[in-house]
Amino acid sequence: MFPHPQDEEYNRFIRAVLGTQTVYTLVSGEDVAECPSTEYEEDDGEAVPVFCVWHERAAAEACTAEEWADYEVEELPLDFFLHEWLVNMDQDAVLLGVDFDPELYGLEIEPVEVLADILDAAEQMQCTELIDGYGELMDYRLEWEREMAGQKRLN
Repeated sequence: MFPHPQDEEYNRFIRAVLGTQTVYTLVSGEDVAECPSTEYEEDDGEAVPVFCVWHERAAAEACTAEEWADYEVEELPLDFFLHEWLVNMDQDAVLLGVDFDPELYGLEIEPVEVLADILDAAEQMQCTELIDGYGELMDYRLEWEREMAGQKRLN
């Protein structure tokens, strides 16, 4: 549920990407900035992959060091991020890393939670028309929430 009372940095991320309609990541060829989770593990004990995004180009650029030294900043249009990244990440059971700092510390979060918060923020800011396929994304979110509550999928 947006806004989060204990995480103003995350709230700023949500508002910023909704306002600019842009998310930033780091890429090198086909590779995207990814690091292992420090909080979550797969059933086999391996760390869950975390794919990193930022709400500002400068913050993403600040992370182009060490293992990401050869990476470049790439802009993702918000609609692409919502429909392609977040939905696919949810289906792949990976996490989103929000606004990681150069030491790779930041919020690790379920992609559908970010999707839900962007949709909630758009509703609160009365700008749902800025999100292509808003209804379809809302349906996906509600289906996920039903599943998390232990209810059957509708289809």
